[in-house]
Amino acid sequence: MEDINRPKERENFVVFAGVTKDGQIQFIKVYAIDESLAIEVLEEFLRENHIHPSDFVVVDQGYENVEGKEVITTRTEEELSALLSRMGLKLVSNGILYLKGKNKIYQITAISRDLLESRRETEEIIETVTLEFSDIRLPEKYIKRLNLLALMEDTLILNRVELDLPSLLRKTIRGTVAIPRLLEYDGIIIRVFDEEFHIAKGSYIDKVLVSPPVIHWDAHIDSIEDFSFKKIEENVYSAPLFLKAFSGFLVLTEPPRDLVRMLLKIKKRGEFKVTLDGRRVRLPVNFTIIVDTKYPENYSGLKFPVRINLPPMDDETFAAMLAEAIGISVPQDVTAMFPEEYKTFLGIEIIVNLWKKLLERKKKDGIELLREVAAIVSGGVP
Repeated sequence: MEDINRPKERENFVVFAGVTKDGQIQFIKVYAIDESLAIEVLEEFLRENHIHPSDFVVVDQGYENVEGKEVITTRTEEELSALLSRMGLKLVSNGILYLKGKNKIYQITAISRDLLESRRETEEIIETVTLEFSDIRLPEKYIKRLNLLALMEDTLILNRVELDLPSLLRKTIRGTVAIPRLLEYDGIIIRVFDEEFHIAKGSYIDKVLVSPPVIHWDAHIDSIEDFSFKKIEENVYSAPLFLKAFSGFLVLTEPPRDLVRMLLKIKKRGEFKVTLDGRRVRLPVNFTIIVDTKYPENYSGLKFPVRINLPPMDDETFAAMLAEAIGISVPQDVTAMFPEEYKTFLGIEIIVNLWKKLLERKKKDGIELLREVAAIVSGGVP
């Protein structure tokens, strides 16, 4: 490879570095046209500057959107320059990368272990988490009970009204929290930040500012392996779900009792101990458990600070919610035709879906079609 430290104009990669006043490299960011070249460039940069790879930790990598940009230079990286400046580092580069119409570019970011350790206790980040129900169409009796979730305490919810709790939380949760980009102990790296679960709002060297995470696990369709450490490469692991729910909610639908007991005990201890590649690692935990169930007896004896009961809808509430969903008033005699088990949010969703399909096929009065839906879900003939 060419002399990687020589500044020049390129079309395939560029390297940025954060250096101290005495010239020590503490931060490296490589932009390249693909992953393999980015890795090659990073390795060569370390070699040329006599840096041992084990002295640096990769804290972020992946494709970055550069749509609308023509070049990547120190001038286009003003935010990164300001971030490094606050840590006493100067941003330098080995030239200019011309993007030639590319919409995305691969990047790898690595920082020295010394810098990683020094930043752990110095970054003060104000975190806020609130729940805002003002824009959500829910009966007031349910909103009053669900407001207890703002306490961020472990909660068991008797969800007989079949409310989609993960979706509701994602719509109502507000604020920003800082989660570790990764956890590194004794040479073991555990990646916490995951674009599948986290919505990034900003970034620090070893932390990412995200919307408070709401992670859902359903015993009916998800694997218990999601609570295990998954090896990505040598000494690098993907964190289990309870670590990815850092500073947020872990919603468990009908989870096994033993899993809930384990998570409650982890919460009480305040850390999780695990052996990875023969090394014992102790990891901090910070998440809120929500057990979403219709069978609370499965969790008898387990201590939850908060218990919330969401009963099925009464006829009046059911009629009002159904009327709002289909846009017509629902007579009392039609309401009485529906089985009790359909007087829930999931039940209304099913009813509305059937009603709309019948409406497309039959040119009938909306109320008459609603009577047909009631017969269908009851097992009769419309």
